[in-house]
Amino acid sequence: MKWFSIVLLWAGAALTAAAPAGAETYRVGPGRALKRLAPVVPKLKAGDVVEIDPGVYREVFQFRADGTKKAAIVIRGAGRERPVFDAKGLNVSGRGKIPRGIFEIRGACYVIEHIAFRNARNGNNGAGIRLRNSSNAVIRDCTVTRCDMGIMGGDRETATVEACEIAFNGTPKFDGYSHNFYMHGNRFVLRGCHVHDSLNGQNVKTRAHYNELWYNWIADSNEGEVGPVDGRGETNRPNSNVLMVGNVVVSKPDRTGNAAKFVLFGSELGGSHDGTLYLYNNTFVAGSPRIIFVQLHDAKARAVIRNNIFFGSDQVLHNARKPISVAGSHNWMPATAAAPAGFTNTVTGAAPGFLDRAKRDFRLKRSSACVNRGLARCTYRDGDGRERPLVLDRHYRPHLALIPRKQAGPPDLGAYELGASFTE
Repeated sequence: MKWFSIVLLWAGAALTAAAPAGAETYRVGPGRALKRLAPVVPKLKAGDVVEIDPGVYREVFQFRADGTKKAAIVIRGAGRERPVFDAKGLNVSGRGKIPRGIFEIRGACYVIEHIAFRNARNGNNGAGIRLRNSSNAVIRDCTVTRCDMGIMGGDRETATVEACEIAFNGTPKFDGYSHNFYMHGNRFVLRGCHVHDSLNGQNVKTRAHYNELWYNWIADSNEGEVGPVDGRGETNRPNSNVLMVGNVVVSKPDRTGNAAKFVLFGSELGGSHDGTLYLYNNTFVAGSPRIIFVQLHDAKARAVIRNNIFFGSDQVLHNARKPISVAGSHNWMPATAAAPAGFTNTVTGAAPGFLDRAKRDFRLKRSSACVNRGLARCTYRDGDGRERPLVLDRHYRPHLALIPRKQAGPPDLGAYELGASFTE
């Protein structure tokens, strides 16, 4: 199945683009009557579709119109190559009606797809895409590069980012605080994305109430790979949970920023984080033994950690503030590492049996001790506190594709089931 087909299956339940009576389709491009997006933006309404031809566009916008769940406003690239919105030298200060990103989404139910964003700079937080109290924004098949921040902001309902590459964002003018993702709001879903090389911050930092990260490749930040931490009025609510499933998370060996941070869950601003970190079937690979794979930083924090691989460091879990509870089982870690309190059925060895670690092929050899060692039935609670069964059905295939995860018997540990093919 092609990646785009998989995305449509997921996204269809959240937003549809059924055109109501009076909806328009606008076509923008160098060879068309509408050569720029600017004349279209003030006219947008629910159900409208904007198709943009390949080319380089030197424009930035605030989008204030509202779509609906049944009639989203769709803005998409129309050709094989993505149209590029390049903000080099443009004003993204955020003052008044000036956006603080190339696309600043303020309305409800937008779908942004197959577009490239680059070079948004204002000194500290010029973003490729900024969500400003949006509702149900979907960002799909886009790239965001060389901005102060990649994607930033929050959604009042659910922000979904899928099949995107977010990379090389950051600025030394805001060193340590400019990230590939910097999210807040109600819910944030990241699925099937390649997030890498955050230059002056973390790859995925979020203060949202509830977060789901499914089947992503997250690698090589300068400050930390995933940081779900406290957010004012958001994470102090019960069930401020984080679910990470089937991700490959890798750190580089030569950070000049934080040398230990990898996945940090809890609080850092003096607020609170009342929730559970669920880690299921992830492959975690440290580029340095100084990495601490999981840090819990809140007295209200909980963690459920199952079916993962922790390789490259012996420091699996550190509790900076004693959490309420930690439960872990069926994880692989080095024989030299001490299993954290609360862990059972731990699998150990000298190496987990990757096909080719040097080439970052983290699929498993048939001889791997990780094969058929996982716990078959796992559950999690969503941001509303509803208990849900875990459905583990995909692998991430480099680059920007997902393939079915075919499983017979107990699941293998980590992000890949034995025999996963990168050629399907």
